[in-house]
Amino acid sequence: MIDDTTALITREYRVARRLARLFRLERSAGFARRSADVARRLLERRGAVIDELMRLDAKRLSLAPWATAELDIAMSALAREVDRAEQHCQELLAELGGELKRRRGLGTATGLRDGADGRLLGSV
Repeated sequence: MIDDTTALITREYRVARRLARLFRLERSAGFARRSADVARRLLERRGAVIDELMRLDAKRLSLAPWATAELDIAMSALAREVDRAEQHCQELLAELGGELKRRRGLGTATGLRDGADGRLLGSV
């Protein structure tokens, strides 16, 4: 039983590290540098790795309620990567929202107008 639990914890540790790498890759624009098909497969892979980690975690908790230092470190690293990825996505959404407002002309008016029809020339 101890060997099974140790093997399970080792597997969970490796899966958590793999998942952290996938989040880090996305945050560093690694998905954007790849083709749409490869990026889609990476996202699907990340979903599968999340499912696998959840399954392994539930199984480990049902066998024994203890963990190792390596697993704690891997889970902490994963939590940090998820937080960073979320913050990166929030920043990207804010940038895109600002760009959309500028393109729609909803920004702060510059005060410059076209002489012919009085149309606003720009916004900030």
